[in-house]
Amino acid sequence: MSDQGLQDTGVVKIWHLEEGWGTIALDHTDLTVWVHFSHIVAGPTEYRSLTPGQRVRCHYEVPGQDGYPARAVEVATL
Repeated sequence: MSDQGLQDTGVVKIWHLEEGWGTIALDHTDLTVWVHFSHIVAGPTEYRSLTPGQRVRCHYEVPGQDGYPARAVEVATL
């Protein structure tokens, strides 16, 4: 069963620019969240990318993807 609608803030730990994915370390839980560029909130002409160390707000769900315990469904920079 999946838990949806979870939200937290965190820091981008890894971002693979050419592959378009990375991970976020959340502030209030030990979960590492997998994120794909398609889940980043951006304007129609903005490039969807993140940078390690960047602060974000993350809506996520459990279970995760590719070996990570959670995956992002929406990410916005702070």
